[in-house]
Amino acid sequence: MPDMTPDVPSALSPLVRRVVADNPSHMTGPGTNTYLVGIDEVAIIDPGPDDKKHTDAIVGGAMKERIRWIVLTHTHPDHAPGATRLAKATGAEILAFSKREKSVKVDRAIGEGDTIDGTEFRLEVLATPGHAPNHLCFHLEEERMLFTGDTILGGMYSVVSPSTGGDMAHYMATLERLGKMRLRSIAPGHGELIDEPRARIDEYLRHRRDRERQVLALVRKGPTTVKAIVGTLYVDTPALLQPVAAKQIYSHLKKLRAEGKVTGRDQRSTWRTAGS
Repeated sequence: MPDMTPDVPSALSPLVRRVVADNPSHMTGPGTNTYLVGIDEVAIIDPGPDDKKHTDAIVGGAMKERIRWIVLTHTHPDHAPGATRLAKATGAEILAFSKREKSVKVDRAIGEGDTIDGTEFRLEVLATPGHAPNHLCFHLEEERMLFTGDTILGGMYSVVSPSTGGDMAHYMATLERLGKMRLRSIAPGHGELIDEPRARIDEYLRHRRDRERQVLALVRKGPTTVKAIVGTLYVDTPALLQPVAAKQIYSHLKKLRAEGKVTGRDQRSTWRTAGS
């Protein structure tokens, strides 16, 4: 398998290299994946945290004069802050969902159907809201590789948190859309390359649908709270991750409320089946 050692470029395919940021955690896994796409002209996908060693590794893996684009899947703090330092080092333009971003100065907004055209490659932009409202994925047509940011991860499930703009209904719709694509591999924002993309997307959808059924079943037993649901469904989850689990449950409840199946106000309130 290609190297996951932090700040060491490793080849994933003829057109793609990966540099893992040295920011491992319970949320980021081994660290944030930065991808270098192209040889003669290079697009950098998700430059990661603002860390000089990581930026130097990116530049060393691509040669600074060849880096033309810095492309963001979204602007969460483990994916985007390094864009500013990298742009200063290379003169590359920063591309993201919107120019109205607080954490980074975006040079050009991109969205559904746009393309980034290098000498040897084309990246197609897909709008993929759910994990974040400004989330994008990028499809490398030449290799049928999909760069998924935090929409699909290697070795763990993505967090859909309303506190950071996550929306479970949008997220599941995005997964269903990606499941219809003819992909050869998925390059996730965290974790190893996924070489069975359809199976992984199906697993993600099955997990979310099962969790939604479990949540609805508990609400149908009687009025309950997010805390109580987490205590029932996440008995083996470490205390450190309990707050993350609560956000996931709240996101599912918000989706069920929008569908008219449950009622409740917020993450601290009591939730009931609609009409009860």
